[in-house]
Amino acid sequence: MSDSPRQFITITTKLDSEPAHAEQLGHISVAWANVEWNMYMLFEVMSGSPPAVARSIFYAIDSNRGRREMLQAIARVLFAEHRSELNILEDILRRIGKSAGQRNKYVHDTWGVAQTAKREVFQMRMSTAGETGTMQEVTLPDMKAVVENSQKLADELNAFRERTMPKLPSLLEKYRNLPGLGLVYAPKGHPPGRKPKGFHGQR
Repeated sequence: MSDSPRQFITITTKLDSEPAHAEQLGHISVAWANVEWNMYMLFEVMSGSPPAVARSIFYAIDSNRGRREMLQAIARVLFAEHRSELNILEDILRRIGKSAGQRNKYVHDTWGVAQTAKREVFQMRMSTAGETGTMQEVTLPDMKAVVENSQKLADELNAFRERTMPKLPSLLEKYRNLPGLGLVYAPKGHPPGRKPKGFHGQR
């Protein structure tokens, strides 16, 4: 019994014929830019830096992960005694990290449109494990959900900044008034009876 003949399907890697998908891809990019903008605005007020300095620092970090880690590090100091606020921000940042992966796939993975009667629209997931990549169908409802989620995250960041901004001057002033970086000897790491190098005792 002979094998059935192979069916060859023409695939184009452009979205010219699929304006609805191209439109949603634009909405995804715009919504994500709003997330990044609100992350920067929060960094500016939490860091207490002048805008030009804050902008230089924030945008020197290329990755969204690095920016999230900066915000989280500052928040863990400023909101150490305000656990509820810290928990809220850490939850937002965690969800931003999850959404970043979704956004990156839509922006960076190659698109394809099968020239068939159904005209399936898909992306090639080349970063998946294994010897070959995978083809994953992309639907408009899925893309719209990413847009809506990104907009929700941007709104939550804005609300967090507006709510906590009145507290920030006093929280920042608390650390500005410290004389300097405090260091203490670790309780472990030196043999019993032996004082660490540089130790002069208390007077």
